[in-house]
Amino acid sequence: MQIFTSDGEPSGESRLRCPINLPRITLWLRMNDVSSTGLQTVPVTRDQAPWLHRRHSAILIVLASAALLAGFSISRSLYDGRLANPLTHDDVNYFVEGIQHLTLLRTKGFLALVLDFLHSSLHAPLSTYQAMLAYLLFGITDWAPYASNVVLALIFLGFAASLLRDSSAVVLTAAMACLITMPLSSRTITEFNPESVCSLFTAIGAVLMVRLPVIDAPLRSRLPAALCFTLGFIGHPSAFPFTLIALLATVGLALLRDIVWSKKFRQLPIGIANSLLNILLSVFLPTLYMAPRYLDYTNYFYDAVFNPTTQRIWSGSSIGMTVSQHLGYYLVGDGAQYMFDHKFLAYAGIICLGFVAAWRYKDRQLLTRQAELIILAFLFWSVPTLAVAKAPLFALTFGFSIAFMTVIALQSISRAVRGRLGAVAVSALAVLLLVLDRPSSLIVVANLPQTVIDRQFAFRAIDQFKTVLLGNATNPRHMHVYMTNIGAYAPNMLQYYLLKTDPTLDWDFDSKWQDPNPREHLEFIRTSMPDFVIAGQRDNGLTNSPFASPAEDAVYDAMSRNAGYMAIDRFYGPNGREIAVFQRSGSFAGWRPISGIINWSGKPDGPRDIPTGLAYLQTFAARPVQADLEIEWVGVTSEQELSVLVNHQKVADLTFSTAANSSSLKQEISLSGGTNDVTLQSDHALTLRRLVIIPNILGKTPNRGISVVSATYGGNCGAPGGNATQDVVASCNGRTECSYSVKVERLGDPANGCGKDFAASYFCEAEATMRHQVLPAEAGFGGVLNLSCTQPENK
Repeated sequence: MQIFTSDGEPSGESRLRCPINLPRITLWLRMNDVSSTGLQTVPVTRDQAPWLHRRHSAILIVLASAALLAGFSISRSLYDGRLANPLTHDDVNYFVEGIQHLTLLRTKGFLALVLDFLHSSLHAPLSTYQAMLAYLLFGITDWAPYASNVVLALIFLGFAASLLRDSSAVVLTAAMACLITMPLSSRTITEFNPESVCSLFTAIGAVLMVRLPVIDAPLRSRLPAALCFTLGFIGHPSAFPFTLIALLATVGLALLRDIVWSKKFRQLPIGIANSLLNILLSVFLPTLYMAPRYLDYTNYFYDAVFNPTTQRIWSGSSIGMTVSQHLGYYLVGDGAQYMFDHKFLAYAGIICLGFVAAWRYKDRQLLTRQAELIILAFLFWSVPTLAVAKAPLFALTFGFSIAFMTVIALQSISRAVRGRLGAVAVSALAVLLLVLDRPSSLIVVANLPQTVIDRQFAFRAIDQFKTVLLGNATNPRHMHVYMTNIGAYAPNMLQYYLLKTDPTLDWDFDSKWQDPNPREHLEFIRTSMPDFVIAGQRDNGLTNSPFASPAEDAVYDAMSRNAGYMAIDRFYGPNGREIAVFQRSGSFAGWRPISGIINWSGKPDGPRDIPTGLAYLQTFAARPVQADLEIEWVGVTSEQELSVLVNHQKVADLTFSTAANSSSLKQEISLSGGTNDVTLQSDHALTLRRLVIIPNILGKTPNRGISVVSATYGGNCGAPGGNATQDVVASCNGRTECSYSVKVERLGDPANGCGKDFAASYFCEAEATMRHQVLPAEAGFGGVLNLSCTQPENK
């Protein structure tokens, strides 16, 4: 005689089954639940073989179900889901982190990865490392992380199968079919979010822990439940209050059941001690990881749920909801559609049938188990329902609990009806759910294009941005990009697609997409001076954040007139409105080095040396267009010549004179669509002070009077080049004469404690040579810079 617990371990408690089959008598003692009490005699039918005897068939059923679920889900996603569109929020956040950690692993080794885990504050550690491993195994492809979600599907279906360990293969197959038709199962594959990971392990931990007897459970039985809660905490640290509530509720329910309801008050102290042990085992490791980052996670949780200024981002759909809409959000509303489609009542009906079947069958253990899970499921539903913020992902623990309760209910029904008729009954329920299934509603994902035309525009926008940004980056390894609004493109999306091109890129992306005030956007651009700005007209069809939408037109118009930035690309969204990419003009813009050019200064606008006199670079134009070429250089010998070739055609010959101290040129050149080759060729070494190649995308305005190229306050003290350009442009551009007063009150102090000079470079109408004016140190105290185009500059 062997006695097994639900974990397959020897146990002292069991239910006695005495099946009598012809002359042979077989005695089976088994235990359905480690919290069960008493013995019960139950006849066993032929199809109820012990778990150990049919373990291999159960594994095959689970593997086949997981493969079917993954194949169906990914094929649907390739048809009209995430994989059919440019990947968007929030999945790409974890993809970006996965690529970055994979690069860290490949360049610095495993120890660096461990140190990063210990010292960084990852929003979702498990999702990040899952994405990293997916890219390591399958390469950096869009589908790799989603394919790795099959592990979650296996855990989900495998645990559900373990709840049916004494049921027939037919019942197990029917249960797997019921779970596969639940949209929550498909979302586990097609969505890549920490909420799924956290909720799945939290639900499994709750089911395992509530079944443990508070007094007598051995440590080895407590550890699996504690480990699941540990993974729930680490899977999504920012949601730790929800996970902690689930843990405390589960432990508290078990304490009430075994001590209070059983009236074993003398064992209350040891019951409390064991409950605290369960909590300690569950929070020990997460606390070690989260405690040093406590403020990061608590602030994020507060902003998402309680902060009125940021809460609208997460709870925009719940604004203006009635009480009944709040109560029904996760039962019949959008939250329920995400998890159950329109079939929540069907799953609830199966659970009720299972409860009635267990009652008639007098299966005390199943009744107790279902009652406990109903209480926990009610709690998992009520907490996100009572929260002000609403999002489908907030109640996934409730969804997984309903799934597990449905499986247990099928087991009750099969036992109550018995024999083949029981298998037919549960199979009929599975078929009913298949009939009610609506596959087209499974892949409704927020932020994705809704039509084929919108989808094509989104792909085109991503490809064009990627080509333009990389094609014009003066320092491809590190650039700074700002965009007014988000939608079919966003900072995290562009970062992901650039990292797919080159995982070693270290670009910064910013957007004030929550701010409707154009002044805030323009002030951020003025102070941070990003290398690129992406701005568009309102309602262009590609940006869709309602928060920043009121600022789009004003920012686009201001950037079009901003002399500190030049438009290098423009295209139209599906609504026929313009979107443009602006690059900071500075001293070097519109091209990227290929070979021969060295930036010894390390500054974006520092001088570039060409030691051999020969350099190759490229410039990008989205379509054939005229462009402005501006160049200023210094040679090493008098009468040194420099030739400029564009697409192997000479466009200029320049001569350097030591008396003039530099040689400069401004002229119009023709660019072809795509990449253009530019060659700089001289017999001796030379230094570039300025090189700008900018396509005239927005149309060229008449070049009248003064045209300021750059203005710098405190360049002799190491201040950033061009820090005063916009102010001088606003004061002097287009005029024939301009007296500019340098005032530290207006420009600020870019280098405290140092006597700062002031320098400006500008072109005059119809002149190809750049002019320069310089004020000596302490220029900010009453200095006046005189710019003039009325006569040749005095030498």
